[in-house]
Amino acid sequence: MKDSVNLLARHPMGGPDAPGEQPDTVVQLCAFFLGEEEYVLDIQRVEEVLPLQRVTPIPHAPSFVEGVLHLRGVILPVVDLRRRLQGQPSVESRKARLLVCRLGARRVAVRVERVAEVLRVRRGDIKPAPALRVSGRSPFVVGVCGPPDRLRLLLDLKALLRAELEREAVRPTK
Repeated sequence: MKDSVNLLARHPMGGPDAPGEQPDTVVQLCAFFLGEEEYVLDIQRVEEVLPLQRVTPIPHAPSFVEGVLHLRGVILPVVDLRRRLQGQPSVESRKARLLVCRLGARRVAVRVERVAEVLRVRRGDIKPAPALRVSGRSPFVVGVCGPPDRLRLLLDLKALLRAELEREAVRPTK
């Protein structure tokens, strides 16, 4: 399976200049809201959408990690995406959902306030995000799509959670 994050790192969703990719190729994106802002993820990352579940808190975890979730025999970390991106906790709502996403060999559940739709977008309609780097880290907003009055930010979830995934990988096991 081709890792879509590698494509995103060069150009959002491959972009018109990516070798072997056509700007007319249609990709699917999962659109969701955090507060009033709308974001999208590559649908190939999203395994399923769940209603909120019981989450067990983890002491001393980063503030945006709500805890862990037991899902069909697997323990998944749960990340409050609004807190991670905007520094504010998600608003309690019946529309809140968990997106179970695959990040390489790992899976993570990300909490969003509302799932909007699955978009079909031409690769050529996804514009590169401004090249903003924060303290040497990879940018996690890799593209922008949509009409001027409703721009959606394309997230690279792997880059967004990279530090936490690396910290988890070097944690000693007992």
